[in-house]
Amino acid sequence: MIGLLPLVRVIVIGVPVVGAIPTGMNLYHSFKHGIPYSQVSHKLEQYDLWVRNVDCSIEYKEVSANQNTKINIGVCPTNGDISIKVALPQGKAIIEWIAFDRLKQANALLNFLVSPAYAEERSPPAPKEGIRIAQAGPQVVCQGWEGSAKIVRIVREGGRCFKETISPYQGQIDRRSEVPCNTTCPATKVK
Repeated sequence: MIGLLPLVRVIVIGVPVVGAIPTGMNLYHSFKHGIPYSQVSHKLEQYDLWVRNVDCSIEYKEVSANQNTKINIGVCPTNGDISIKVALPQGKAIIEWIAFDRLKQANALLNFLVSPAYAEERSPPAPKEGIRIAQAGPQVVCQGWEGSAKIVRIVREGGRCFKETISPYQGQIDRRSEVPCNTTCPATKVK
């Protein structure tokens, strides 16, 4: 019985310590990358999508929303991942990725739970005032990594080119400046 007591103590102390490791990892990433604690898992997923799509040449389609907000949507041609860039009137821009695999999983679950619906052909409805759909938009010429935590890409937009420095953890463009269109990107990060 005496030999069993130390083992019970180790289990009683060890289980909560092991259970706290994921919380500790989230706290570490939150502090290291300046991510709100509640968003750590989403932001780490976004970072992984940036790594996976760094070699994608994306052509965006522009949708203008109310209040002078521009939304650009593009698809990575190699894997179907979707990039959404929202440019706010204050000059800030946010970029988010949606993994194509996640859309396929959601669609499979939806098809399992709900019977498919079929509709007859109709002429498309008139667009709502203030919204324009599927206009030619920016095109990513190249992108690569600057250090281990910044993405640099050259984007062609309206005949001009811009260098964007993006924080993949924050999902926003930190810097944007006009550059010659023959500007090259840094080398792709080794995965």
